Amino acid sequence: MQPFGLVRKRLFPLPKTEAQTETHARYQAVNIAGRRAGAAVIQVTADDETGEVSEARVLARFGDVPDDLDQMVSF
Repeated sequence: MQPFGLVRKRLFPLPKTEAQTETHARYQAVNIAGRRAGAAVIQVTADDETGEVSEARVLARFGDVPDDLDQMVSF
């Protein structure tokens, strides 16, 4: 879950939070979006041994998130 803050009308990423399930990530995102500018649920697929990311995609958006978020997480 990637939360976003807002300063001087500009969105910026806050520290991300990992979740064990998509449901938990969505719950976290809805909760944080109520207190911050917004949040996105991003699914990341990575190799456990190397840590190399093979896929990342936005599953959900809550509140204000960058318009180009899909391009930011594409590999």
